[in-house]
Amino acid sequence: MKSELEKVAIEYGDRVKVISIEHLKELNDIIDNFKEKAELNNFQKWIINKLYQFETPEYDYKVNSIILLAIHHPFYAKVDFHKDGEKKTFFSLVRSDFNKAEDYLRKYVEEKGYSIKPAKNLPLKRLGAHSGLAKYGRNNITYVDGLGSNFSYAAYFSDMICEEDTWGEVKNAEVCNKCNLCIEKCPTGAILKDKYLINNKKCLSYINEGPGKFPAWIPATAHHTLYDCLICQRTCPMNYEQLDNFIESISFTEEETNMLLKGEPIETFSTESKRKIYMLGLDDWYKAIPRNLKTLFELENLINTSVN
Repeated sequence: MKSELEKVAIEYGDRVKVISIEHLKELNDIIDNFKEKAELNNFQKWIINKLYQFETPEYDYKVNSIILLAIHHPFYAKVDFHKDGEKKTFFSLVRSDFNKAEDYLRKYVEEKGYSIKPAKNLPLKRLGAHSGLAKYGRNNITYVDGLGSNFSYAAYFSDMICEEDTWGEVKNAEVCNKCNLCIEKCPTGAILKDKYLINNKKCLSYINEGPGKFPAWIPATAHHTLYDCLICQRTCPMNYEQLDNFIESISFTEEETNMLLKGEPIETFSTESKRKIYMLGLDDWYKAIPRNLKTLFELENLINTSVN
């Protein structure tokens, strides 16, 4: 039976789990054991050793739980860019509405006499999987029933009591046992057959989000989004019901497009331009956006030249 809070989250299109704070120490031990056994590259080691934090903070209330939200977002957006009098359309991810989600969560818990504070640098995918909220796919992405992979996590420390403890072992999605689509379609060969931990340094998402030249080994045809990568998610059967959940009404003028290509500071854009940039999440990876957008234009021109 779903809790009252779970029903509230569903009304907003999201999902939620309340996790006892007692499991935070257990999760720390699980991660420590994992890093001792797994073969990790330097970036993965940095995430585990430097980024993750497992200390329970001290507030003016006793922390009893972690409230984990899976906040929905559209699968992607079709974004129009105008350049030299022509329109080109490329894919972009879309940011979840974190403010809206926090507002309804805060309203709910405060009406019950509790408090929340944002929880930073927790291993959110692991929390989602152990709590029963999500399952891992072979592409090392977690999937939530009713949302697929079209969501972002947000976590909060709270004095709310965890009334139903659903903590358990991490579960991998059963469909992955008989499906290799993401492995076959991954443009850089980052998804592995023998483990659910991908080679993140070969993952286009990882490469797409940092500045500098693209490695020469990446095929030109791999580029298809402004940042990140959508190929394994659009291929995944667990997302088939989400494929039509996209936006196609976002457009950047020629002036805006040229400013993005030049990497002009975001604060110099108009209010409307900034609204689109923030909605698409371009600001999170802004140093890479000029290179990515230029590459997409070059690929489009190459395709058109080949066709003609």
